[in-house]
Amino acid sequence: MIIIVKIFAGIIIEEKNETEVWIKCLSNHSVFVQSCYLDYEAGQAQGIAVHKIFPDAYVKVFDLFHSYEEMQKQARKACLAVANQAAAVRDGSLSTARIDPNPAQNIGVDELRPLCILRLSFVKGWGSNYKRQTIKETPCWIEVHFNHALQLLDSILIQLPSESEIQDFVKLQ
Repeated sequence: MIIIVKIFAGIIIEEKNETEVWIKCLSNHSVFVQSCYLDYEAGQAQGIAVHKIFPDAYVKVFDLFHSYEEMQKQARKACLAVANQAAAVRDGSLSTARIDPNPAQNIGVDELRPLCILRLSFVKGWGSNYKRQTIKETPCWIEVHFNHALQLLDSILIQLPSESEIQDFVKLQ
């Protein structure tokens, strides 16, 4: 099924195969996009860059498979951090002064939500290369939430073991 949303003469947002989202810039002016998928494609840190889409360009801005893989990777990384710390404490190789009270604190819905959204401004960019530092300082912007990606995120977070479950597992090793 292909879903197409046209916003005046500015852009077309098109869903393909229920897994990809593409933007076509119809305007004579560029649009600016914050997209974790475009960050990945450009080899940049997730969620920091703002990408410029030029007039007449047709650009893939979201991929559900990439989003899901990245969610899983970050969740595994957080679980591994907890397990490594628990093992180091058990083995006595980690002093109590260096114990992180919450080694998985960097993983959660707020950290993974950017994988499920797209921010877009018309005509004016924002970020470190512009005088406007946040999208809220641009005159016209939208935020698109991808429901299927948010559902996948929810299922991943529900399946994460608690820190105590990970520590109990490490004790058995």
